[in-house]
Amino acid sequence: MSIRVVWPRQSAAFWRQLRKALVATVALSVASCASTGGPLGLSREQEKAIGEQQHPAILAEFGGEIEDAALKAYVDGVARRLIAVGDQPNEPIVVTTLDSPVVNAFALPGHVYITRGLLSLANSEAELAGVLGHELGHVYARHTAERVSRSNMTGIGAVLVGILTGSQEGMQLAGQLGQLYLLKYSRGQEYESDLIGVRLLAKGNYDPTAQADFLNTLGRWTDIEMKAAGVNSRPPEFLSTHPNSADRVRRAAAEANAIAQAGAVSSDRSRAKYMEMIDGLLYGDDPVKQGFIRNGSEFIHPGMKLAFNAPKDVKLTNTTSAVVGRSQSGAQMQFTGGASQQTPAQIIENDISKSLGVSLAPARNITVNGRQGAVGAARANTQSGPVDVQAFVIRWEGTTNYIFLWLTPANLTASMQKGINDSVASLRAIEPKSVSIPPVQRINVVSVGTRDTAATLAAKTSFENAKDDRFVVINGLLGPTDLRAGQSVKLVQ
Repeated sequence: MSIRVVWPRQSAAFWRQLRKALVATVALSVASCASTGGPLGLSREQEKAIGEQQHPAILAEFGGEIEDAALKAYVDGVARRLIAVGDQPNEPIVVTTLDSPVVNAFALPGHVYITRGLLSLANSEAELAGVLGHELGHVYARHTAERVSRSNMTGIGAVLVGILTGSQEGMQLAGQLGQLYLLKYSRGQEYESDLIGVRLLAKGNYDPTAQADFLNTLGRWTDIEMKAAGVNSRPPEFLSTHPNSADRVRRAAAEANAIAQAGAVSSDRSRAKYMEMIDGLLYGDDPVKQGFIRNGSEFIHPGMKLAFNAPKDVKLTNTTSAVVGRSQSGAQMQFTGGASQQTPAQIIENDISKSLGVSLAPARNITVNGRQGAVGAARANTQSGPVDVQAFVIRWEGTTNYIFLWLTPANLTASMQKGINDSVASLRAIEPKSVSIPPVQRINVVSVGTRDTAATLAAKTSFENAKDDRFVVINGLLGPTDLRAGQSVKLVQ
């Protein structure tokens, strides 16, 4: 959890994730979208202004840029190679490699972003180029302008951030962030960007099939993650910022084949160079800066000097901007923080209630380990049945507040209530020196020996689960036997 002192911008990320949880559980819409019926609605100058305005907020939310100057220059160089062969070679585009473990890439006018988490999953320069080409496609096709013209300007994140910070500027910024990279691109826009990316690969003398290969890896990795989290099927596509990977793989592969049939194309992947560049790359969270999960149900953040425990049947996940939890029964929780001059009760009754569209008033004052707090609750009727919503706000120090939000099926709330209360009560200050901090994980690139197998190499990784499957997928292998002596592979250790 990358909660920093920059609370206003971090809060926007939490409420964006909260909205996703509510959509999944309460069957709300991610946003109210309506076609304006008119043209794009934004000039190129207005688009660029939005990109420049949002760039600092994105850096704050995603951990800033990575510190490795050589790797940053390498990623930028790959993008420049594509830009040079595109239809807009003089378009000023800033390429930023974000210090985030989340596997992600996105674009805003004049900006393309990629995370180190995505770099850890790619297996060649050509695959990296495929992702960058896709994001350049969004920029070239002016998809941001299309989304702005279709989107309702209201949003949960915008309202809450503005109220919590008392900043009208913060509210406006959060609203723009919400509509620009919370709302998903349409399938048509995603496919259009895929096709642009594949064509840029071919023009840049990369193997155009590399994009489909990365999408396939991404889909397989997502399946492993969801299985480990106890989710048996993919979430509805409308909850994702991208269409189904399998469908995109088929379309990207078809476009690559069409390009190949039309003329000679390069088979260059530049795998060796890529593996050299990511050797030693930080993998996952920095346990000091971003906290870590212990035994699946305890969150510890040495940098913020706090910890809490979740109920035993709730599996915690540390995301970029919030700690999220889910039980097999369908209960969900999120933990994050924000700054406000209001009392915890006022935050619940005003800000959170307005943001969720559910009144949690009257909030009841509580004390958590000597600190002032409040709790508010309400029941919402959903397509899946009634759901109970509970918000706990604890004033930590100064204007800093920590927030637990729980969503539970109404028929299970009573049986879970003690565990929920105990979890909130477990929020405590810690002394970092007294905490056993796990070692940082990094990507180590090794050469496959003559006696090595996928199983023996997987056993050397620090993955907590599905070691064999994760080793195969993170290395882009078709299966355990798709391994040869002398091949370079990634070990997360």
